[in-house]
Amino acid sequence: MPGSAILTLFSSCLFSCALAGIEPQQAVWTSAPIGPDGPWNAVEVSLGGQANIGLFPGRLWSTFVTTTDYCAVNSTIPHCGSGTYDKDNAIPDAATGTALTVQWQPDDQQLSEGIEVLGTAPMRLDSIDLHFGLGAINNHSLALIENDSQMYEYPGGTRYPIFTGCLSLGATDRYQVFTGGDGGTTINATMIPWYLKDQGKTASSSFGLHIGSAGPTATMSGSLLYGGYDRNRVLGNVLAFDGDLWSFVRLQDIGIRVIDGVSPFTASSSGSGAISDNIAGLLAQGNSSITSAGLSVLIDPCTPYLTLPKSTCDAIASHLPVSYNSSLGLYLWNTSAPHYSRIVASASALTFTFMGESNTQTGTINVPFRHLNLTLSPPFTDTPVPYFPCFTGGTGQPVLGRAFLQDAFLGANWEQKKVFLAQAPGPNIPSGVDAVNVQPGDVTVAASSNDWKKSWEGFWTALSADQADGNAPVSGGSGSGSGSSNGAASSAGVAGLSTAAVAGIAVGAAVGGMAVVGAAVLFWRRRRKLVGQAAPEAAPQPPPAPPYYDTKDAFSGWMVEAPDNTRKVHEMPPPERVYEMMGDQPDGPVGWGAGVAR
Repeated sequence: MPGSAILTLFSSCLFSCALAGIEPQQAVWTSAPIGPDGPWNAVEVSLGGQANIGLFPGRLWSTFVTTTDYCAVNSTIPHCGSGTYDKDNAIPDAATGTALTVQWQPDDQQLSEGIEVLGTAPMRLDSIDLHFGLGAINNHSLALIENDSQMYEYPGGTRYPIFTGCLSLGATDRYQVFTGGDGGTTINATMIPWYLKDQGKTASSSFGLHIGSAGPTATMSGSLLYGGYDRNRVLGNVLAFDGDLWSFVRLQDIGIRVIDGVSPFTASSSGSGAISDNIAGLLAQGNSSITSAGLSVLIDPCTPYLTLPKSTCDAIASHLPVSYNSSLGLYLWNTSAPHYSRIVASASALTFTFMGESNTQTGTINVPFRHLNLTLSPPFTDTPVPYFPCFTGGTGQPVLGRAFLQDAFLGANWEQKKVFLAQAPGPNIPSGVDAVNVQPGDVTVAASSNDWKKSWEGFWTALSADQADGNAPVSGGSGSGSGSSNGAASSAGVAGLSTAAVAGIAVGAAVGGMAVVGAAVLFWRRRRKLVGQAAPEAAPQPPPAPPYYDTKDAFSGWMVEAPDNTRKVHEMPPPERVYEMMGDQPDGPVGWGAGVAR
């Protein structure tokens, strides 16, 4: 074989192996959950070289972060447990020797779409390190929560401090552009997923997110991958929508569904009336303004609750032992009611039915009541109180937040301006991470063949008739456990073959042997990266549940044909959401409105 042909074949193998080494980058999750209204899983990052800062993943464009100055606000209330950013220790820009700041300040409402948030956020650029083992990403834009004007305001008028920030998941544009106007300085803030793609670390500018649950009875580790997703976190068919995380999806209905066993649900919150296995029509019940077309909603991982019209929350609550707290705008579980324990332990779920992009398909996400028995802690209540996370406050925009995303997969391919939504599994999931690249041209993602109902076995109770009637105790499905806990990823680097080793291999065996060795190295690296680090120790688990089966539950997120609907979801943004308009903004960040760099 001529030497040139050997070199060509050798180079081709090296190129193929390099491409094969591009893989999704997995975020590391905090060892302890965060928040007085969950608690919730959070991602751990370093900002400006300052480590151990916990953030909820889910923001467009900038990362919002609480500062050390903010800890002095209402210092009698502990609200800095997730770690804070010290802007005075920011890493200076290499060109100017000072920290890059931006005069324009975004509205803090962009931190959380489903709660009223007061104030505006000073901006600066600094490095961010997500512990991929790739080093820090410079010039990432940070929206700072730093003064006493920046607060949550609840329906009763009480203001509470912001407890943690929210991590950027990117945007459809490669950079967030700030300009000084009139020929002033231009600053290109770095978008995390675009940076990873441009550096050849991932296949595309994209992400896949399943927040999981930090609750004590059905704990699940979170999953966030840039450049791809964990296929084990995607079940059933996938809904795809045009736009980004500020685009609307059409929610057609909310219902209650009993998956297995006898129903604990009755016609009234007092526990009286007829028993029902499936309850539909709760979204529009008592509200004539909600038509059969449904409701335009946002899906926001930085919002904690199910922010919905009060008529909808009341309709759901009419079947639950809860009472409404008007000051908080939330519903508190009546734990002394006999059917409380039956409902929260039962094999049942709150269902959310969405209209797909084509307006001819629907998909359903099931959120089991095991994940809807959350806890309010100080400062919201004097002592921990179980609550149901339907929320009647906010700005009037319906939003499905982390309470929903405990059981939903959310992803996006920014290169195609596509957002993905699917059913996520329960705690009984495979132990490994099935990391899949999202390619630049992908307009959907592939789901696993795993069964949703099986993923909940051992973590809920299929009630017997005696249990549903209150004549027998509910004992099964109440253990705490984390199922699979894959939140921590190692930073193992790519292993390569040295020049000497290559030179010492016979020419004929070099090419074939290299392919084998390369595949083995990549397999080792992938396994080490995605499974290598030990996850934080979880609470004791119940007895092992049966593993997944390939058979699928007919109701776990399948698409079905629906009547044509000519109303396009993304054509109906409220007029006040000016930041929906993407494109060039000569005096500010692309997609955000005017601003001035300095």
